[in-house]
Amino acid sequence: MKFAKLTLAALLAGSIFATTASADVATGFKVYKKVIKKKTHLKSKKFLAKLGFTSPSQVNELKSLFKNNGKAFVKLVEEKIGKKAASKIKKKIIKRHKLKDLEDFLIGILTGTYVPAGCS
Repeated sequence: MKFAKLTLAALLAGSIFATTASADVATGFKVYKKVIKKKTHLKSKKFLAKLGFTSPSQVNELKSLFKNNGKAFVKLVEEKIGKKAASKIKKKIIKRHKLKDLEDFLIGILTGTYVPAGCS
């Protein structure tokens, strides 16, 4: 009886871990859609292209923008997209601690591993 309870608990814990591990990209998509797409009217691939990211080989360069609380990312958005979009990213994404989710989403889009419906 104890073995069955332990096995069930382990399976439940594993499924919860798997669900939260994949939630980052989905949360990043929601954040992108509600904040960046609403402000810029750009789909994710066009947004990345405007920032200068078009091939999967640029993943490390994209990751480096998100270091130091995304200051380099915000600066690049301000230069290439506009000050209003950069301001929204600061207020709605960085202050709400959703920057890592956005990073995971944009990396998924750039590498082609994540393509949500309506966001090509």
